[in-house]
Amino acid sequence: MRRESGMTLVEVMVSAVVLSMVMLALSASLRTFATTYTAVEQSANRTARLREVTYFLRHVLREAYSPHQGAFDASGGQISWLAPIDRVGAAGGVTWLRLRRDGDALMLDFAIPDSEVAEKADSDPEWGAIIPSETLLNNVRSFKVRKLKEPTAGSNYADSGDSNDNQAVSADLPPGVQLEWEIEGMAWPPLVVAFDGYRAST
Repeated sequence: MRRESGMTLVEVMVSAVVLSMVMLALSASLRTFATTYTAVEQSANRTARLREVTYFLRHVLREAYSPHQGAFDASGGQISWLAPIDRVGAAGGVTWLRLRRDGDALMLDFAIPDSEVAEKADSDPEWGAIIPSETLLNNVRSFKVRKLKEPTAGSNYADSGDSNDNQAVSADLPPGVQLEWEIEGMAWPPLVVAFDGYRAST
């Protein structure tokens, strides 16, 4: 009679150890892939969000206008201005906007002016009374606003320094502004916007 031979206990244990090592390596590879994919997806989402914010701010800042003293203000690390915008779920029109940093968030505040406030600016706008504030960006380490100086003959625009100098703001718009922000884990160039309503002094 032929004698049937099978695997010994040692062979079974060796096979089990090798299979365990292969499964462990595969599990680690899948975990690394998932972590990398999540990080790349989050980075892509942050970049897309920052592009949207940049596009929106460029649009609403370009249309800023200053019908009176104080309609445009860039001081204390924030900027407020009047601009016509389209509001979701409501009729569009001239709206007060204020861009500021609150903790690690970049906030956009809204206020709806009536005709007298819009023309005379007797009081500060009632920020958030009708339209709630919107968080534009998170993880913002710093935020600065720089007003561009009026260019001289043969020169380009130059910034007027940090807006924290609290200098008096003219009723006329400056040539434009430069917004600088530092976002955790991301490098992004400053946003420079020229005002369509700017008129060079004569």
